[in-house]
Amino acid sequence: MGSAFSGKRLLLVLIPLYIVVLSCIFLNNSLPFYWSQADPTYIHLFNGMNLASGSMEVGNTDNPGTTIQCFAAAVFFIKHLFSHSSVPLFEDVIVNSESYLYACSVILILLFVCVNYYTGVYIFRHTGNIGLSMLFQLIPLININITQRAILLEPESLIIIVAPFFMAYLFVKAPENKMYINKQLNNMTIIVFGMFSGFLIASKYTCVPVIILVLFILEKNKHRVLYMGTVIVSFFIFIIPALPKIKNMFQWVWNLATHDGIYGNGEERIINPSQFVKNLKNLFLTDTVFTSIYCIITIAFLIALVNRIGGKKIIRFFRTISGIWLSITALILVVAKHCDFHYFVFAECCLPFGLIISYKVFHDSFFQFIQGHEKYEKRILYSTFSLLIIFLIVEKVRYTPSIYTQPLSINTYLDEYKTIPLIIATKVGTQCERKEYALFMGNSHAGSLREKYTRFFKETYPDTYLCLYGQDVLIHWDKILSIPEFFATHKSTVIYLRAYDDTAGKFFIDKFCARNMNVKGEKCSEQNIYKDSKTLQSIYLIPHVGNQ
Repeated sequence: MGSAFSGKRLLLVLIPLYIVVLSCIFLNNSLPFYWSQADPTYIHLFNGMNLASGSMEVGNTDNPGTTIQCFAAAVFFIKHLFSHSSVPLFEDVIVNSESYLYACSVILILLFVCVNYYTGVYIFRHTGNIGLSMLFQLIPLININITQRAILLEPESLIIIVAPFFMAYLFVKAPENKMYINKQLNNMTIIVFGMFSGFLIASKYTCVPVIILVLFILEKNKHRVLYMGTVIVSFFIFIIPALPKIKNMFQWVWNLATHDGIYGNGEERIINPSQFVKNLKNLFLTDTVFTSIYCIITIAFLIALVNRIGGKKIIRFFRTISGIWLSITALILVVAKHCDFHYFVFAECCLPFGLIISYKVFHDSFFQFIQGHEKYEKRILYSTFSLLIIFLIVEKVRYTPSIYTQPLSINTYLDEYKTIPLIIATKVGTQCERKEYALFMGNSHAGSLREKYTRFFKETYPDTYLCLYGQDVLIHWDKILSIPEFFATHKSTVIYLRAYDDTAGKFFIDKFCARNMNVKGEKCSEQNIYKDSKTLQSIYLIPHVGNQ
């Protein structure tokens, strides 16, 4: 009996091993981070650097994301401590930013793997059911987006690591689940519920629907009051670094709620009806796995609701399936406003829990009335589960190579012109193959420490300028120059264009040259050094003609 138990437990290693392989592939493909994920990794890099340097200043509180920033701070502090570097921590992090981000990713992978394994062990210990245990481990297979984001320095990584275990904990402790636990919830368990919830919400506001889920699971009002109190206290504890900017946080959320555009922009209305319907449609058509599982949960909820309305005396898991469905649906309606699938991470973490409770609803409503169902039920379940895992693994492996486009080593071309000032022209939020843009983006979210870092950037990158899409001025860290002012002190420049197609690129270069004329009114003649239409990257050498 003991050896069989141990043998089954070995199966819980399979999905963690898969996570290791897939995560390593993603990590390799995402390098360098300033090309694949400058936003948000470099933003959190700078805020983690703030905290690791001993300052309580955070410049980015939108998510609010303080949990991932504190995680980064701990990693940065320890790494710098053991690197025996003689320079200040912030200088070491800026110069070796990719190395520090890589260390964060390695630790996130280790946490992801260990927590996934322990989640399976936790369920197995309480149920003895290996299939059920592996189903709770299934979250990394739900969507390619999950493993992709679990290894990066962004709030979603901690949600993906923490939420699956919390779902398993809720399942075991849920009062309706009395086949596994025959005692009342104690206050400490309620407090743990609240601490998990506060942590998730402090990581990203998209986890707020967890409150709906837990409130439905709890039976007594006194437990709900204790839970809500713990959530509020925990949330404020986890966002301590951001508390001085609590007004900014409130304004950010208010703008999101009262404007129909992304990031609080657009018209002053809650939603744009036509865009909302379009986004909602796209959300369900984007990922068939998510949509299929959500439909199963919806059907289970409707069956439980019909039974409840019909006056059936015993309806197991009615509150649990209601909480799961309502929390996922609430997040769907909120995300449909902005329509970006990574906002669904918390909902995806609820799906295995939802599948399990849906099955129990189906079992109580239909399966137990089928004669001889016990004989075939287990075989059908394990066969379906095995096919599901195989399908999900094959699907993820098939999409893995195309997640990130690889950099094309444009720096090889730019290195030939190191002595010439470089202008990086790109759209806001667009990754490019120059690290300076990622550093500029991170520094712009560094809060009051921005000036301190800017002085260092001016010394480290004295000849790098930025030109944002659609603007006619150049940014030199904290200084803004017009194009004529730039050419008053520089004989020539190299322009690196990113996210400009051929038409937009030619228009930009022509406009740039029109502001670089000699006394006779003659424009410069640009030289195209490199162009790649697929990645929308190009390099031009622009001579100065002002004194000719």
